[in-house]
Amino acid sequence: MSRMNASISITPEVQVRNRTRSWIQRNKGWLMVAPCLAIMLGIGIFPLIFSLGISFIRWEPKLPGRPFVWFANYKDILTSIEYWTAMRTTTIIVIAGVTIEFFFGLGLALLLAGDIRGKRFFMAILILPVMMVPVVVGYTWRILWHPSYGPINQILSWIVGHRVTISWLTKTKTAFLALIITEFWQWTPFMFLVLLAGLTSVNPELVEAAYIDGASKWQAFWRITLPVIRPVIMVAVLIRTLEVLKIFDIVFITTWGGPGFTTQSVAFYLYRTGTRHFRMSHTAAGSWVFLIIVAVIISFAIRQFTEKEWR
Repeated sequence: MSRMNASISITPEVQVRNRTRSWIQRNKGWLMVAPCLAIMLGIGIFPLIFSLGISFIRWEPKLPGRPFVWFANYKDILTSIEYWTAMRTTTIIVIAGVTIEFFFGLGLALLLAGDIRGKRFFMAILILPVMMVPVVVGYTWRILWHPSYGPINQILSWIVGHRVTISWLTKTKTAFLALIITEFWQWTPFMFLVLLAGLTSVNPELVEAAYIDGASKWQAFWRITLPVIRPVIMVAVLIRTLEVLKIFDIVFITTWGGPGFTTQSVAFYLYRTGTRHFRMSHTAAGSWVFLIIVAVIISFAIRQFTEKEWR
């Protein structure tokens, strides 16, 4: 009788409290990660949505108000010679830089894959550039490329026997070379470390079996080692490609996009357009065009890789 009275005496407030408590118990996991999700949405998603929104308006200090212009900013970007020049510059740096880094990194990884004397010392020296801040690397190489006081011209003067004063950063071809070499110096160790990790995962018994069957070192590498480390190569190349596509620090410090604007990357062009000319909508549209191009290229590359892996 007392139990019946207790059950009858449950008020609506108690029922609501019990339902709330049970709901909290069921969704405890989501509630614990909710603050992190909110921060991620605030830091990552909101800027993307905001930039997409301002890409459809005309946001410039010279114009009164912020009129809605539909796709006019995208039309300006797609017809901008300077934007596509920056895209061409970025593409050249990506192709040349990543290719050189890959082959040199693979060569160093093959040299240090075995047990050689002084391996730890060489590895410690090789990984030092990766640990440096890009700004420090940029200023260091800016001094090295200096036409009058730079060590590079001084070394060339010793080699050729007369004074060399090449203005590396004031001519288009040499400025391109300077950017690629600077990138190569800093990021080849990254490629080397990733590829070395891939080489250490190769089963040595497979290579020894190939040698017993009469295969040469090149054949064993091409038929056994390379297919095994192919996923590692793909990851390393993709990571470096994405990083070089965003190149900004080295260009900002060494060449400032010069001579003229022949060596400016897309990131530097967008920075200069937004912060120097205050064309915020133009910058947002250019960022979205660049994002779409990069996403399509990377998705196509990953798709080709995964299809070949599946086969």
